[in-house]
Amino acid sequence: MGRLGSVRHRLGFDHNDLRRPVDRRQRAVGVGAVVLFAGLAPPVAAVLAAQTYGQGVRAERQSAAYQRIDARITHVKERDGVGLRHAYAELSWTTRGGRPRTAVLPADKSVKPGMSRRIWVDSSGALVSRPRTRTDTVAATAVTATVTSIAVGLPLLVFYRLARRRYDRHREALWDESLITLTHGKIF
Repeated sequence: MGRLGSVRHRLGFDHNDLRRPVDRRQRAVGVGAVVLFAGLAPPVAAVLAAQTYGQGVRAERQSAAYQRIDARITHVKERDGVGLRHAYAELSWTTRGGRPRTAVLPADKSVKPGMSRRIWVDSSGALVSRPRTRTDTVAATAVTATVTSIAVGLPLLVFYRLARRRYDRHREALWDESLITLTHGKIF
């Protein structure tokens, strides 16, 4: 028996007369689950990954106008929480149009008034988060495709495992039945 024959035998695709109907049903459920996964996961993952990529590219274009500026720390406040101390810094900066802006952000305890901090602002001078990069877009796309494949495959795997448990119980019952038959046949 060659390597291919061994794989066929292990997966139950050989024409072995000793295979019971329960074995054939289990194989059919397993093959069905694999076919469903192969038919559903790639297209669903591709569609969702393409949407994620498109949203990422739009966010990259939108954030192309962002600029990084220096803001001055004007005040630092510390607040006590439940067993924790939190520091907040008030930042101030001036927009291109000369309008003053402020924002309060979490800060570590080493921050002092008068220090500067680099921040990102949009074209109107409003504080924004760090611009989206191509690496962020590609990583989000890959994560979306992976999570989608897992989300499609996991219910199929659970279904197969439950079916297999049922078929294993059925095989055990058949085995017990055959042992009783053998035992009774030898005693009488």
